[in-house]
Formats: sequence, structure tokens, C-alpha cells
Amino acid sequence: MGKSWYLSVIVFICFFTLGMGNMGERGVIDIPEPEKNYSVALVDQADISMDLERFSFEGQTYFIGKLGRAEISIDFDKINSVLFILEDDCVKAKVKLKDGKALEILVDKGKNCYGISSFANIRIEVQDIKKITMYGKVLNN
Repeated sequence: MGKSWYLSVIVFICFFTLGMGNMGERGVIDIPEPEKNYSVALVDQADISMDLERFSFEGQTYFIGKLGRAEISIDFDKINSVLFILEDDCVKAKVKLKDGKALEILVDKGKNCYGISSFANIRIEVQDIKKITMYGKVLNN
């Protein structure tokens, strides 16, 4: 009984101490490197506005959503702005295109957008975004 009790205590201590890493703090937000550098103005649901570069949707330079039963992707080059409206299990995205057309797609509310502001790396779930205005591609020097 002594050896099994001792082994149980050691296993418990190992699980307890290994699980203590990063308590309450996630660390640095890694920003995916998109193939193109887009600049945007993002407004969140708390009406906080920020300008971002290296903006991406799940690391990509296009939005993916559903239009009816079809899954579509809209390249950032074609988008003027996007207004997000939270619904039950998804987000309705009202997309205004540069050619003047508009459409509504449904986007998974748990998807992330990423970008870099002048003060921080940003990761935000689509459900927490109110509006995105696309400034366009940033020309690298």
C-alpha cells in the first residue's frame, strides 16, 4: 500500500505542477503573416475604433461565409466595408463591395480576425466586431 500511495501522490503533484503554466495569461498574440498587407479601420461592439495593418480573417485575405447554401469567399480587394450583426449562432455580415453592390453573408461567430495596431497585436472574434472599413493594401517600401 505504501508504494501505490507514494506513486499516486507523485502523479498528482506532476499533473498539478504541469497544469500551472500560463495561469490567466495567454502571452503574446501571434499574428499570422497574410500574403498581402491590408490596412483597415476596425470598430468593436464597445465602439472602440482602431487602425490595423496586416489585417486578416483567420490568417487569410478574404472573408469566408455562407450565401444561402453556398460557401463563398470574398477577397479583401473587392470590399469597401463590412457591418457585423450578431445573431443566435452566427454573425450576419453586410458586405459593401467597391463596385457599389451589397450582399449579406453568414459568418461563423467564433472565427478570428488579426491585425497590428500602433500599440498592440490584435486578435478579435467576429462576434465582437461592429464594423470594418477597408483602406486597402499597404505598399511596402
